[in-house]
Amino acid sequence: MEPAQLFYVDGSPFARLCRTLIIDWNLPVETVKLDWPLDPSFFDENPLGQVPVLKTVGETIFPTSQIAEQLWAMTTDAQAPYFDPLFDRQVLLVTLAMGDALVASNQIVRSGLQPTGENQYGIDIVERHALRVQRTLDWLEARCGTWMMNESVSVCDYALACILLWSDSRCPFEWRNRPKIARIVEVLSTGDSFAQTVPSPWKPTT
Repeated sequence: MEPAQLFYVDGSPFARLCRTLIIDWNLPVETVKLDWPLDPSFFDENPLGQVPVLKTVGETIFPTSQIAEQLWAMTTDAQAPYFDPLFDRQVLLVTLAMGDALVASNQIVRSGLQPTGENQYGIDIVERHALRVQRTLDWLEARCGTWMMNESVSVCDYALACILLWSDSRCPFEWRNRPKIARIVEVLSTGDSFAQTVPSPWKPTT
């Protein structure tokens, strides 16, 4: 049987989450790095045209939350980071949605798509994305204990760390003023799986 494969792009915080889980859960999953920008043919793998994508046992699995659940199902012994797909799902999905807002804002700025005409939408999209991020971090900080879900590290903590560490190199903003969140990210960033998946520095295309 062919091994499962995770397709990723260097720098994707969502793919980094899956890669750290594969390492720390010691899963038999081959990671396949793709070049950026993705070839249009990748839409045949994922109609959203984005990574990560997991291929296993004749299935093609996405988005990130579904991949995390599949990877957890592939573990043989429960081990950190822990994951309860039912109990943890809301926090994981909200955290990933916050990451989507950060990435979308970064894409608008990096691609030069700032407004060129009259804003008839009623809000500034980049500012709204920033507000979503800040309010989500406030919500997460308020519910944190030692870790986001309980007294044991979870997939939700990994997702948060991958997203905030990505933001430092792509679209920096202040998040370390939230002590519980700052501690979680600091602790995880020193782990082996995070060290193995540090993305290359961002360079503008020419």
